[in-house]
Amino acid sequence: PAPVPAVDQRQAGRCPHAVMKNIGIVCEGPTDFIILQAVIDAITRESNGFYLLQPEPDLTGQYGNGWKGVLKWCMDHAAIKKQLMDSIQPALDLLVIQMDGDVSRKDKPSHCGCDSTVCPHKGDYNPLSCNTTDCPITLPCINHGASVTGYMDHLKGLISSKLLDTDATCIVIPCDSLETWVVAAYDSPANTESIEDPWHNIIAKRKYYHDIRVRSTQKRASLFREFAPVVCQNWQQVTRLCQSARDFEQSIRAFVQ
Repeated sequence: PAPVPAVDQRQAGRCPHAVMKNIGIVCEGPTDFIILQAVIDAITRESNGFYLLQPEPDLTGQYGNGWKGVLKWCMDHAAIKKQLMDSIQPALDLLVIQMDGDVSRKDKPSHCGCDSTVCPHKGDYNPLSCNTTDCPITLPCINHGASVTGYMDHLKGLISSKLLDTDATCIVIPCDSLETWVVAAYDSPANTESIEDPWHNIIAKRKYYHDIRVRSTQKRASLFREFAPVVCQNWQQVTRLCQSARDFEQSIRAFVQ
């Protein structure tokens, strides 16, 4: 496929001066993009240029959103990844690909390629379009286990397997989801990454979350723009509580050093 036009987000509340790196982001949803770009700037202590490659802003593009959209994007752009990164001006220095750890926890199709999977149709269909009604896969997968390490290893491997290379690529797997980092920043609960679906079970459970009006269970960009500064301000606390956040910071630091 032809390279997907990038959306330059630097003018959306960004500081255009002192741009250190140009970074393309492939993520599950627009609210993930808001947190990721803020955290990367906090880690690097620079104002970087950010380009939303996936999902498209209105979520009506050919890949949709969510983890399947991320994987489809990787599959379709594997052969032209470098070409795409170079075609954007200024060229992209880094590609960040995000997928939430809950995919490994609860989405059976993500485990179709695991060694332990026994299925008469294994290899016959694209797992993304497979009928899961009578899927024989049982979770947790014995190849990866129900742990942050297991989820991260599984999904990093899944994404890497769809790319021809991972040069200049950072794969981030927030566990249980990126909202976990928000909860860690605000509430610092014990076993933060063991809390399932923190968006519904904590943040959107009531009309207000730390005096911030949530209104509904729909994730709104304006809400996450309020969360982002707090996540950055308390990032040290987030990395203390979340293995996935520590892994992300280490990956970003390794790239910029």
